Amino acid sequence: MVYLAKSAKDRSAYDGLRAAQADVKELGNLPIPLELRNPETKLMEKLGYGKGYEKYPKNKSLLPDKLKGKKYIK
Repeated sequence: MVYLAKSAKDRSAYDGLRAAQADVKELGNLPIPLELRNPETKLMEKLGYGKGYEKYPKNKSLLPDKLKGKKYIK
C-alpha cells in the first residue's frame, strides 16, 4: 500500500478518457464501420457488411473514419 502511495503518478489514462469524452461530445454518435457490422441478411452482405473482417487485426484501426489516427493513451 505504501509503495503505491509513494510511486510516481501517471495521468495518461485519465487524460485519454477525457480526450475520448471530448470527441464524443463534439462528434456525437458515429456510425460503426461496415467491416465490423454483422451481415444478418443477404442484402446486408451485398452492402458490404462484414467485408474484410479479421478476428484479430494487427496494427489496424477499427475506429470510425472521423477518428482514424486518434490515440487516446500515449
